[in-house]
Amino acid sequence: MIKKVMSYLNIGSPHVDLVLDKNKLNPGEKVTGAFHVEGGWAKQHIKRLECDLVKEFQGDTVETVDAVTTILMSKSMDANDKAEYPFCYQLPTPLEPSTEHISYRLNTRLIFQDDVKSIDHDEIVVLGQEAIKA
Repeated sequence: MIKKVMSYLNIGSPHVDLVLDKNKLNPGEKVTGAFHVEGGWAKQHIKRLECDLVKEFQGDTVETVDAVTTILMSKSMDANDKAEYPFCYQLPTPLEPSTEHISYRLNTRLIFQDDVKSIDHDEIVVLGQEAIKA
């Protein structure tokens, strides 16, 4: 019972971290890296891993730009296990550059049985046309 309550609170659950090779990119450029998944205190069943590219306007509105990837797993992860999954995604070409009012991030979700989630956010800086020409 205690383990179930702790898993709902995400205490001791497996977690995900998207590690990017670089986070400053031009529109249309490939984003590469890896999803690092690390087990928690107890065995947990993982259903899937999802990642979306989102655009945020001055911290108020968040808009999904693209559903980047969904990896169906149906995998049990033992306590303290580690796994790594490669990540590669090409940014859309028509993408506004990042500014003080517009920012982008990759939202990653690791989804367990009972739809409990572990979430990770990684900022992407989209360079403007002046940076491309330089």
